[in-house]
Amino acid sequence: MPLLAPADRRILRELLLRGGTAEIGEISAAAALDNQVVQASLGTLQRSGIVAPVDSVPGLRGARWSLTQHGFEVGPSLVGNDLDVHVHNQTAPQAVDPAEGWGFPWRPPKSEAPLYATGLSRRARRVADRAVISTAGRPHGRRRGGRLIAVILLAAATIGVGIVAVGALRVTEITISGIHEGAMLQPGHLEGAVLEFSVSGGDVESAQMLLDGLPVSGVQRYDNRIVWPVPGLTEGLHIVTLDVDRRFFGTSQAAVTFTVDGTPPVVDLPRVHDPVPLGEPVVLAGPIEAGVSLQIGDQRLDTSSGSFSLTLSSPPGGPLPVVATDAAGNSTTFDIIVPIGYPHTTGVHVSAAAWDHDGLRSGIVELIEQGRINTVQLDLKDEDGYIGHSTSIPLARQVGSSKDLFDLRSAIDELHDMGVRVIGRIVAFNDPVLTRYAASTGNLDWVLQTPDGRPLLSTYGGFTNFNHAVVRKYNLDIAAEAAAAGIDDILWDYMRRPEGNLSGMRIPGWNGGDPSPVIVSFLAEAGTMLREAQVFHGVSVFGIAADRGEWIAQDVGAMSSHVDYVAPMVYPSHWGRGEYGVSHPEAQPYDITRASLAEFQNVLAGTNTAIVPWLQDFSLSVDYGPAEVRAQIDAAADLGITDWLLWDSRVTYTSDGIPVSYDQ
Repeated sequence: MPLLAPADRRILRELLLRGGTAEIGEISAAAALDNQVVQASLGTLQRSGIVAPVDSVPGLRGARWSLTQHGFEVGPSLVGNDLDVHVHNQTAPQAVDPAEGWGFPWRPPKSEAPLYATGLSRRARRVADRAVISTAGRPHGRRRGGRLIAVILLAAATIGVGIVAVGALRVTEITISGIHEGAMLQPGHLEGAVLEFSVSGGDVESAQMLLDGLPVSGVQRYDNRIVWPVPGLTEGLHIVTLDVDRRFFGTSQAAVTFTVDGTPPVVDLPRVHDPVPLGEPVVLAGPIEAGVSLQIGDQRLDTSSGSFSLTLSSPPGGPLPVVATDAAGNSTTFDIIVPIGYPHTTGVHVSAAAWDHDGLRSGIVELIEQGRINTVQLDLKDEDGYIGHSTSIPLARQVGSSKDLFDLRSAIDELHDMGVRVIGRIVAFNDPVLTRYAASTGNLDWVLQTPDGRPLLSTYGGFTNFNHAVVRKYNLDIAAEAAAAGIDDILWDYMRRPEGNLSGMRIPGWNGGDPSPVIVSFLAEAGTMLREAQVFHGVSVFGIAADRGEWIAQDVGAMSSHVDYVAPMVYPSHWGRGEYGVSHPEAQPYDITRASLAEFQNVLAGTNTAIVPWLQDFSLSVDYGPAEVRAQIDAAADLGITDWLLWDSRVTYTSDGIPVSYDQ
């Protein structure tokens, strides 16, 4: 790299072409550079003593800059071939030492006496003088004088040979410190860096330092040491050389080569992988700069061939960290997400009590036999905090949450025999049973509290503390037990905080602010566990969570990195009038369903996370029948969403509204 950056050279060229003085605007127009770039380059040239502002304030439009005497002297050599016209300025100084004040390590050569004259002793010179005089005054002494001259010349030659011999034996040693040979340096590492050459046995005053073949500024001399504070350099390979004169024996040279690299390495991997079937191997491979250190997850990969390849036995349960570091220390870090190809799902909600009820259970079986659904969502823990099936979880037995209505493994086997998948729904943090137990035993840090420290009951009867290890483990244990029983899928519900202002609730162990990260961390923990068990998992979210998730600590985008699907509850009856421009959402099920799901598609774009919406099959202020149910299913399908779950707390579904063998 030359001494000056390309922009600096162009600006110096324009000043030389204009006789040494020009305005910033003139330079900018002629050099086709932005004013700010011109100003920055002029600052660099000013610090090197090449230019100076003239009768103006630097940085303001119209400011004039002029070459200094050093600029006139060294400018043409620095511009080099860029200067294609003859530059002449009558006012420029003609006899100035360019080393003075600018840092050049060389000086003009001085005339010196011949070696044979300066090498003689005083006595030899006196003899030589007398010989010359006597030659003029005594003609008959020519033979003797000739002999004297011959003796003198012989002596001089002998002395010269001795000097040559000594010089030949004398070795010039140059040691380099500050930057080692072959170093890879980030631009920031050059700040404060000092390159030092220590010279032994040579003419230090003659030393000349070059950067990529051109003289450098800012060189400092201390006895036999040549010191150079390294300035900011462009990225690429650089070589700094020092030439030391050895008089008649040529020069000694030392050099150090290094590379400036501030560009992070490129890892050719998508941030979101294409969906992969659950349990199938995943191959992560691509090109990479040879020698870059690459780690994916906990595995360090070989990149010596200029490529990498990693085969995972199954998709990871969450984001996989990727860290690549090059020889200069530049790093590239990101997470790669490998989503699961979630299976086509058309299902209905079934409570534990309904499954235990012969009549309600037969209605579900009829939907299966008619081919209207391929999935049954079966409650594992409900909104009241009760576990409907028999459980061996110690805390469930301790708090009295198990109702023992049915055997979970038998229910799953029965449904599998009918050819349907089973989703186990767990209402996680709305848990009145655990709240009452915690309050009665003095474990108030297990529950959310009012500002004065009482359990926060609100309208739910008690919300447990999603930040407490006991509460988290209790819910994870329920999921693990279901996975061991053969469940296909876990759907987390009430994965949020209660509605209302955060100032009206206290979360023990949380330092305040939006607790969304705590909720996401639970899903990450669950995802790791369930992926190992080869079980899908998703999360139910409010319909408003697409654009107002902070109201309830549901960060849908962050959640999507740790679940296989998001299940937004877009029930038409839950929307206020005018939402998404729909005047009466409950009476317009198609319009509100399509509008709200489109918003979720926007939020989840690029994540490859499936959307499985909860749709309404119950009546509130508007009676819902086959037309209203089908309108919601059609609205989702028109957006390309063919997965859905129907909700009716009474578990009595409108079969005529559910299509048979719905087009996937």
